[in-house]
Amino acid sequence: MIGADVAERLAAAKLWLVSQSAGDMPYLSTAVYALVTVPTERVARMSTDVYWRLYVNPLWVLGADVDALAREIAHQVWHLLADHAGRATDCGVDAASRDRWKMAADLTIGEVLPFDAGLPQPRQVHQAPNRSAEEYFRLLRARPVTKPPLGLDPDRTCGSGSDGMAREHDLPPGDAEMPGLSTQAAEAIRKTVAIEFREHCTQYGSMPGEWGRWVGDILDPVVPWQQVLHAAVRRGIGWGQGQVDYTYSKISRRQQAVGAAIVPALRRPVPAVAVVVDTSGSVDDGLLAQALGEVKSVLASLAVPDSSVTVLAVDAAVHTVQQVRDVREVRLTGGGGTDMGVGIAGALACRPAPQTVIVLTDGYTPWPTMPVPVPVIVGVLGRRRDQCPRRRAGCSGWK
Repeated sequence: MIGADVAERLAAAKLWLVSQSAGDMPYLSTAVYALVTVPTERVARMSTDVYWRLYVNPLWVLGADVDALAREIAHQVWHLLADHAGRATDCGVDAASRDRWKMAADLTIGEVLPFDAGLPQPRQVHQAPNRSAEEYFRLLRARPVTKPPLGLDPDRTCGSGSDGMAREHDLPPGDAEMPGLSTQAAEAIRKTVAIEFREHCTQYGSMPGEWGRWVGDILDPVVPWQQVLHAAVRRGIGWGQGQVDYTYSKISRRQQAVGAAIVPALRRPVPAVAVVVDTSGSVDDGLLAQALGEVKSVLASLAVPDSSVTVLAVDAAVHTVQQVRDVREVRLTGGGGTDMGVGIAGALACRPAPQTVIVLTDGYTPWPTMPVPVPVIVGVLGRRRDQCPRRRAGCSGWK
């Protein structure tokens, strides 16, 4: 049980940390108030574990200044927010390399704290700033390190919350009195802090490179486009595998058991999909090759043997309409202006009518202003996200 005097000093330190007139880190409030405090004299000052339990030495807490407590809490919280424990496991950190990992992680934390917490700075160990903990760790392992300049931090470890290696004082995961946080709760806290941290940096300053990547990884994860396209196609055609519909056009295999009654057989409908490929002059050979690769992905996503799709080569007019079962059969022609509305109209005129239309374009095209009767999936081809055009006014009602 934590003493009242220790609890009061920790509460004062957290308030100092998130107050604009003191620590000025209000975006950390969700994280610091989620910590589960565990008093123990088995740590020198303060450490954490992967379950967001904060182990504190009561004697040190009572003897330290409030701002010093706050700086150390911020230091420990950033270890948890950055998931340094999980990343250390991925890097193969062991007992021999634990100290270098701690220094690598502390180098990144020192860049994000707006005050001096006694953490090492990259220049002190002859490293360039704004690198990831993994990069610092690799560089530090490549050369011998003697007596790392750990500054004011006499505790050589920050606990298992920093490197993922359990300490003797760590409580078990399901401890009845101090259960800690679940993985899902920790991820929710990271997302909340990332949102507030990004907003704070937008208003008041710049974001260090490593922590900009951290925010981007949490809030703007890059999802493999193959998975997105696969899911969009299946959602668009609303179709699943297996025998899903009845038909009297063929004899049921149970017909002999029912005598004169006519029993319908099950059938598996094959979805009709049309792919409109932008072949205008603004689409170069590299983007066309990317389009063909995505046509191949569409064929695979149907998961039907001998399935085919209708491929239309379109610039400002429909040049070719092909029913293909293999991407090698596709022939793309064009090279003029761009109007994917013409291509969508051409796809809807095909017979059988498509259940889904997929448009692969570089995005520099007008779009239909009227709703289309079938789902339309648009794949914007490009090499970088920031080079792709944003949604245009003519298609503001599209999702």
